[in-house]
Amino acid sequence: MLSDDIYEHILYDGRRFATMAAADPMLAGRTLTVNGVSKAYAMTGWRIGWGAGPRGLIAAMAAIQSQSTSGAATPSQAAATAALTGPQAVLAEHLAVFARRRDLVVTGLNAIPGIACPPPEGAFYAFADISGLIGRTTRDGTTLATDADVARWLLDGARVALVPGSAFGLPGHLRLSFAAADDVLADALGRIGRLIGENLVSV
Repeated sequence: MLSDDIYEHILYDGRRFATMAAADPMLAGRTLTVNGVSKAYAMTGWRIGWGAGPRGLIAAMAAIQSQSTSGAATPSQAAATAALTGPQAVLAEHLAVFARRRDLVVTGLNAIPGIACPPPEGAFYAFADISGLIGRTTRDGTTLATDADVARWLLDGARVALVPGSAFGLPGHLRLSFAAADDVLADALGRIGRLIGENLVSV
């Protein structure tokens, strides 16, 4: 079992984190836990993380890694060590910012006809239900038959990039990252709302 804990520190509304191996110790012997500094510490470009699990599995992973890629760069290791051992107040600061942006995006999306978006419980992505837009026709005669059609239409018409939910096995949805400045998010929501309000003519 693989437990991806990269969003360990980005949880909302008082939720508490537990890795799979801690939640059920019986799973510890067959669980590989992976994590890193890219999300919580905003260090995506440093490209460094870690894995923990059964000794045999880690040894096999190390054998493959040593023959396929180079090791983690020394500056990246030093930066990750500084992040993990330094003052941790930054985590709460980041979380407060993400929570504010989450609320901004969820409120904005839910104000747009045809879109329904529950507040995410963690990470920094809104996953909006756009089933109310599927099957509708634009003023230029384009039928929005799928979530990919809607994503493409929003990209072309509103210049906002979203990921179709079908890419994650849940068609009829769009994913929007709110790891951006408040004013950028507000502008994007305004563009989406205007395009939909001014250009969809039928169901």
